[in-house]
Parts: sequence; structure tokens; C-alpha cells
Amino acid sequence: MNLQRPRWVATIILIFCVSLILASYPVAQATQENPPRRMLLTIMSTSDLHGYIMPLDYTNNAPKDHGLAKIATLVKQVRQRNPHALLLDSGDTIQGSPMAYYHARVDNRPIDPMMLVMNHLRYDAMAIGNHEYNYGPQVFTKARSEAEFPWLSANTLMKGTDQVYTKPYKIIKMPNGLRVGVLGLTTQFVPRWEDPKNIQNLEFVDVVQAAKKWVPIMKKKEKADVIFVSYHGGLEHKIGPNGEIIPLPESDGENQVYQLATQVPGIDVIMAGHMHVPIADVRVNGVLITEPNKWGSHLSVVDMKLIQSHGKWIVQEKKAQLLEASRAQPDTEVVKLIESYEKQTQEFLDNPVGKIQGDMTVKDPMYTRTHDTALIQFLNRVQMEASGTSISSTALFSNDIRGLPSDVTVRDILGTYIYPNTLKVIKVTGKDIKDALERSATYFQQNNGSDPIAVNPAFEYPNPQHYNYDMWEGIRYTIDVSKPEGQRITELTDLNGQPLDMNKEYEIVLNNYRAGGGGGYNMFAGKPVVREVNVEVSELITNYIREHGTVHAETDGNWKVVGAKID
Repeated sequence: MNLQRPRWVATIILIFCVSLILASYPVAQATQENPPRRMLLTIMSTSDLHGYIMPLDYTNNAPKDHGLAKIATLVKQVRQRNPHALLLDSGDTIQGSPMAYYHARVDNRPIDPMMLVMNHLRYDAMAIGNHEYNYGPQVFTKARSEAEFPWLSANTLMKGTDQVYTKPYKIIKMPNGLRVGVLGLTTQFVPRWEDPKNIQNLEFVDVVQAAKKWVPIMKKKEKADVIFVSYHGGLEHKIGPNGEIIPLPESDGENQVYQLATQVPGIDVIMAGHMHVPIADVRVNGVLITEPNKWGSHLSVVDMKLIQSHGKWIVQEKKAQLLEASRAQPDTEVVKLIESYEKQTQEFLDNPVGKIQGDMTVKDPMYTRTHDTALIQFLNRVQMEASGTSISSTALFSNDIRGLPSDVTVRDILGTYIYPNTLKVIKVTGKDIKDALERSATYFQQNNGSDPIAVNPAFEYPNPQHYNYDMWEGIRYTIDVSKPEGQRITELTDLNGQPLDMNKEYEIVLNNYRAGGGGGYNMFAGKPVVREVNVEVSELITNYIREHGTVHAETDGNWKVVGAKID
């Protein structure tokens, strides 16, 4: 048998082999000539703007280094470097400033000024903050409908269902095909602070559980290459000896950035908020965390370098910085855009209300918190008269409050009572009152009896909480700061000098935040609500002064602080 192949067979085999070699050559050459694709992703973030657009202190119109008008200049500078930079917000956007108050309460017909400016700046998404609900569902819904970007909150559900109230996330496709996922989350503590009628159909679930549900969906179903969390909540932390941020794993559920970073796989960056602190770039479990303080004082800017390998984008490097509004001039386009809003706000603030005879100003916040002053007594008296209750408490909300001058305008009142709180009368025991006073007394550091009185650092860091120190009217009490916490109320009687009965029930009037247990006053949470005053306290103050014409500054010395050097 002849085992030799015909020549034509050998020729075909040779041609086939050469073809394979030639066919593979261009591919190898292309691989060498086309290196992996690289890109720089830039995402900016604001948070806790609280309605501030103009760089002003509305109490006296002095210039301030904050506001969205200045942030707009920084945004434009970043976009000059990277035209495709994204812009997010982490909530508490439409409430807080006098302009926001005027729009919500006096003339809500035009587009919300914050939405007007944010649309102009081409925001991509916003997480919902707890203060978005303060002005009620109508203002909330109107502002949301005016936004040209989604309001996100994956953990806010329609009560009794798994249906997300707004939207849980947004997927943004970049020009080169990169898919950026933005998950929105809101602190689950909203029901502790908010008037129930403003959130009556809503349920706020744990943010960690919500993120565990939605991040895999964004990664697998939506094919997101990177995940950014825009969270209206903060990073519990302490300040190190050199001013550095030291993350803390502890959380009562209000601020859960640490838990998100350590318990939810797949998150690249968390844009935090709520705590009103500047955090440039902190890492927890490899997750980048940044927060831009409040009122538009800073802009968080995250730069992320990515490389595409085998069709998959890989994060090579990420870093963040805070740009300061103090280094920017207000953007002229934004100033022009809100010109009519600003004019109407200023005219409203300058409306005269009445007169104060005597002194209701605040010259030293510590003095106001350690002495029975006419301003605090007046605020309590307004609450007592409006509610028909004989025991009341209130607070000096911030160290920037100046009080009421002799000629009072709306500006002075909104600068003194800065929150849109309403009032609730709740029924509590004498022991609840004592426990609340002990909670307030923790505002002060324990003293040796002779050192100058000082604020407990927990009320100042990582974010100021001066609003959680209450002063009462309708009872008599003494705080001794030389004693340990929990043992500082050394006198507690009614106005007739009779000891308060720890088992007896009393009706007290508080703002809605405190009545719900906000600020660590858990003894008030869930107490029976006897009646409500659904008029904001600032309006009650305005009406009281207008009705009386002239209000006399008075004190009755019903409380005092001892056990330290007190000026």
C-alpha cells in the first residue's frame, strides 16, 4: 500500500498553517499598540446646605464664607479640569435659612430657590435629609417635583410595604461607558425628630440592611462599575492629638458610616452628611469617606483613577479633598438667578414686630446657660401661654444666637429661634423630669468646685450639640456640676417649694424634637401626647410680641448652676 500523501494535500496544510500565523499577527500587534484604557472620575458633593445660597449672616447681613453661590464657583473650577465631573448632595437642603423659611412659609408659589440653583448647576442626584420633611409633605413634594435630578433614599419605604418612597439609586453612564452607581440613604432616626403628620405614611429602615439589599442589585443587575453612597448620616469619630479624624465603630443608629463601610461589600466611596463636620479623606475598611461640613462652607471633591482590563474597570487610586468657599467669589449667574428671592427675603426680615424693655440679648452663651436670663424665661413663657401648660423647657440652640434687641424685627426672631419646631404637651412623671434635668446637666464637665465651668466635650465634638442643653420654667432646680453625672440635680421642687413627686404625672410643653426623645432624652419618647400646638415657635414668638407691643424682660431665678467658678 502506498502511504505517501498526494502533494496537493501537503500544499493545503502548508497554506492553512501560514494563514493561521498571519491571522494572529494583527491581533498581537493591536494588543501591543493599544494599552489598557484609563480614566479619571471626579465626583463632587455638598451636604447640609440648609437653604443657604448667599454668603451672608442673615442676622446682621455680614459677609460669610458659605452658601451655594460660592460653591458654584468651585464647581465650575472643577469642571474646567474635568468637564464630566459629577455633582451630588447628601441632604438637608431645603430647610434652614431665612430664604428657605420665606419660600416655604410665606410664598411657596415660585420654584424652590435651592432647586432653581441646583438645576442650574446640573446636580446629578441628592440624598434626602431629615430636615427635608420639616415643612410638611406639600413643600417636600413640590420641591422634589421641581428638581431635575432624583431625590434618593433606599431606606425610606411606604409604611407596611417594601416599596421605596422615592428612588433607591441612580446609575450614571459616563461617555466612555463606565457605569457609576449612586445609592441614596437617610438616617433612620427621622421619626425620633419629625412631626408624625409630616411622615405618617413612611417607614425608615436600617441603612445597613437597605445597602446590603441594593448594592448587589446595582452591581449585578445594573452592572455598576463603582458604587458611591450619598448618605445623610455621618461617621462617628473623635479628634486625635494632631487634629486628625479617628473613626469610631460605636453607633446608636443615627450615624452609621462606619457600619456601612465595614458591613456592606462593594462600596467604594461614602459621601456623608448630617454631622456638620469637615472630613476631607478618611478610610474605613478601604472605603473613602468625606463630608463637606455645612451651609456650603466646603465642597468635597473625590478623584478616582480607573483602568479597564479585560472589559472590567478597576479602581487604581482614589483620593478626596475639601475645597473651601472662603477661597471663592460668589458666582454672578447664581446671584442673578435668585435676586428676586433675596430681595423678598430681606424685606420680610426687616418687618418690625415690637419692642423689648430691658435686656434679652445674648452676650455670652455660657452665661445664658448658667444663669436664669430674661431671654430663656421669655421663650418658655411663650410656650406656656400658647399651650396652656405651667411647665416648659427650651434651649439656646447655638453659640451664634444674639437674642432680641430693643426694637425687634422678624430677622431677630428667626435668628433666635432657628428651627421650624412646633410644640407638644406630653404627660410625664416627676422622675422623667428629674432624668431629663440630669441629661441636661451632662452638658457640663465635672468640676472640682473651683475651676472655671466648662462644656463637656461630647457636646462640642465631633459636632456641636448645644441645642441638647435645656433650661426649664415652672419648676425650681439646682445643678451641681461638682457631682458625678446622674447625681447633679440637688434641688427639684415646684414653684411653691414642695419637692416634685417622682410618681406624680405632670403636663410639660416641649418642642416636637425633644418631645419625641430627640437629643438623648429617651425618657420622653412614647409619652402620651395631651395636645399639640401646630404653629411654629418662631411664629408664636412673633405673635406674642405683636399682641403685647412691648415685652418686659423679667427673670424669677427659678434655677441655678453651682459647683464651679461661674462668672
